[in-house]
Amino acid sequence: MKTLKLSVALMLLGSLSFLLAEVEVDAQIEALKTATPQERVRLMNEFKTTLSTLSQEEREAAIEQFRSSMDAQNKQIQSKERIRERVRVNQMDEVRERQEDQRMNQNQIGSQYIQQNPSVTPDMSGTPNRFMNK
Repeated sequence: MKTLKLSVALMLLGSLSFLLAEVEVDAQIEALKTATPQERVRLMNEFKTTLSTLSQEEREAAIEQFRSSMDAQNKQIQSKERIRERVRVNQMDEVRERQEDQRMNQNQIGSQYIQQNPSVTPDMSGTPNRFMNK
């Protein structure tokens, strides 16, 4: 009977320590996600210390949890960066289109001016009716 009580107490103690370790690991992972770079170094060292106190199974579970959490965070960051890059490229394309439209308008206005004022002679060094010579 004593052996049974002792076994049950040890199993209960083991499962309780496992749950407490899991809660502590969860809290440390969450803190790592939002930490500044300087804090992240300190928190990562604490996380490693916590891992060293865990059993092999607990350690594997904690490391897997950490990896999956960081993978999800990295995917979000990559997605945001892709969106920013797309926006930047679209803005650059828009600027190029505006510049081209502006050049075309300037050339068109210059050509109209030359047609309306035949006494003005454009610089005919290559392309006729090109006001800006570009």
